[in-house]
Amino acid sequence: MKIALVCQMFPPESAAGALRTGAMAEALAKAFELRVVTLQPSYPNPALFERAAWEASDRARGISVTRAGAFKPHDASLPRRALREIGMSFGLMGRVGGATDLLLVSTPSMFLAPLGYLRARLLRARFAWDVRDLTWRYAQESVPATGLKRRLLVMLERVMLAVMRRADLVIAATPGLADVLREQGVSPERLITVQNGVARAILDRFDSDGGRAPHASRPRVTYVGLMGYNHGIGILLDVARLLPEMDLVLVGDGPERALIEERLRREPMPNVALAGYVTDPDELTRHYRASDVLVNHTQDAPILNRIVNPAKMFEYFATGRPVVYAGAGFAARFLTERDVAEVVPPNDPGALAAGIRRVLADPTRARERSARARRMIESEFTREAQMESLVAELRRRFA
Repeated sequence: MKIALVCQMFPPESAAGALRTGAMAEALAKAFELRVVTLQPSYPNPALFERAAWEASDRARGISVTRAGAFKPHDASLPRRALREIGMSFGLMGRVGGATDLLLVSTPSMFLAPLGYLRARLLRARFAWDVRDLTWRYAQESVPATGLKRRLLVMLERVMLAVMRRADLVIAATPGLADVLREQGVSPERLITVQNGVARAILDRFDSDGGRAPHASRPRVTYVGLMGYNHGIGILLDVARLLPEMDLVLVGDGPERALIEERLRREPMPNVALAGYVTDPDELTRHYRASDVLVNHTQDAPILNRIVNPAKMFEYFATGRPVVYAGAGFAARFLTERDVAEVVPPNDPGALAAGIRRVLADPTRARERSARARRMIESEFTREAQMESLVAELRRRFA
């Protein structure tokens, strides 16, 4: 079977979307004839990636990778962002041609889906959509309840759902997302869940760490990942003010980083440090090993509460470090039921600060939780196993 995988994000980018499509490509290439159509590495900023390095990365994969030009994704204006992403999606689909049995898109960008569906039909190919989020629904919940913008977003949702209901296969990244899609009319027979996971290589890096952090005289609290609007990690600056005896390190980049930098210029905080976007695995490992607590926050929004189970949490658990999660809904219930993290309400700096203090005050419980979380990843959420299940499903349905 000949498969074309079209995606906006792909290694050597290291955000959650790129890690997912990279693992997907690796698994698909072992079973089918695969070609990947993607962008030149762009996320969170094209300047971070040297051409020679990413070309070498593509060759090392042994997979056919066709790349369109770089694309800087962040734009505060929703209309401008939409138009730019539509243009980008047209550019990617224009590179899909020849014999194709299955066209598989992984979103974001959401506009890859309707254009991918049309391209698949022109090629007389099956169409599958790997859905990581519901951008259109979150946008609806983030804008005023009336006005032209909201009406356009409602129309956009109708288009996306119409495509989803006609897809030959829809792949949901979380069980909560799959539940929402079923409610919105996606046929259960054409819907599967393939969750995010952690590469075995990451687990191997922390095999000998013993599940405990170094606990220096000044504890270090670390956030690693995208600084996006859904994450709302600006709240961590409020937490840092409440925890002057600790150091907070923010590792990563994204649209919210500029707001954080601006606030730090206005309100200097000596116990807050901003590290850049990390592409070197050894450097990332050093950040994790230097941390006493890893922290994550998800904004309180109806759709996020239902569908989000942050991919970065799985990587956190692989390190054996204690984790504090501020959020509600599906992810909070999942983590509480498994008892693998300290869970506190979102948008509440006081609750988050108290949760961090509780973890540090009870190292025995923290170690027990960390060990339980790592065992959960090893047994249920390795990325290789998740993608092998996808390969098996594609064989069963299409090959």
